Amino acid sequence: MAVTTDKAEKKFTGKHMLLWLFGFFGVMFIANGFFVYYARSTWPGVVEESPYQASQNYNKTLAEAAAQKQRDWHMQLALKRSQQSVILVVEAKDKDGQPLTDLTINATVGRQVTEEFDHVVTLSPSGTGIYQGEVGTLEPGRWRVEFDASQQGQKQFQTHEIVALK
Repeated sequence: MAVTTDKAEKKFTGKHMLLWLFGFFGVMFIANGFFVYYARSTWPGVVEESPYQASQNYNKTLAEAAAQKQRDWHMQLALKRSQQSVILVVEAKDKDGQPLTDLTINATVGRQVTEEFDHVVTLSPSGTGIYQGEVGTLEPGRWRVEFDASQQGQKQFQTHEIVALK
C-alpha cells in the first residue's frame, strides 16, 4: 500500500524574501532608534562650552600649567561621612611641605559620565592647610573631584578620582 500526502509543498517565493528583508531591517531600525535616543538623552556631549575660545587661549593654558608645575603644590583629598552628609577635606602643602594658608578652593564633585549628580562646594579653612566643605549626600561608588585653589593670583587646578564608601 502506498502512502499519499495531501499536503502541498510550500515554496519560498519573492514575497517571502521581501517580508524577511522588511522584518530584519525593521528590527535593526527600531534598535538603532532606541540607541540614538538613549545616547542623546543621557549625555549632552558638551566637553567645552566654546572650543574655539579654548583653542585661542591654548598658549595661556600651557603657561598656567607650567607655572602650576613649578609651584608644586600638593593636595590630598578625602571624603568623610558625617551623620547625614559627606564632607570633602583637602590638605594643601607647598613644595617644601609647609601648609598653604589663605587659599580659596572651589570644587565640583560628580560622576564621570554625567553632570546630573554634580555638587559644587566652596571649601573653608578648618586648620592649618586643611580645608573642608559639605558636599551633601553621595551614593557609594566612584566620583570625580575637580577643584581649583587660588592664592594671590596663583592657581592650582586638579582632577582626582575618589571612591565614596557607605
